[in-house]
Amino acid sequence: MTITLAERERIIKKMDEQFESDLRMRKESNLCGQKAASTYKQLSLLQKEMRDTGSHVMDLKDQARQNARNIEAILNRADMKMFD
Repeated sequence: MTITLAERERIIKKMDEQFESDLRMRKESNLCGQKAASTYKQLSLLQKEMRDTGSHVMDLKDQARQNARNIEAILNRADMKMFD
């Protein structure tokens, strides 16, 4: 089976197109991987910040409860009863 010059050029053109397509796909895959790694890093930082914020909120809630108990204790004192 013989291949003509036109067929050879067509085959080479197809191979070049496939090669360029593969390079483009590899570049896009690398870019996607970089974006995924960046997203993971940002989510890790966000998760850490969320844990810190949750801890801070719990501390504030505890402080608010303690303040409410202190106010109740002050209002229940005998010297405060005469203001009722």
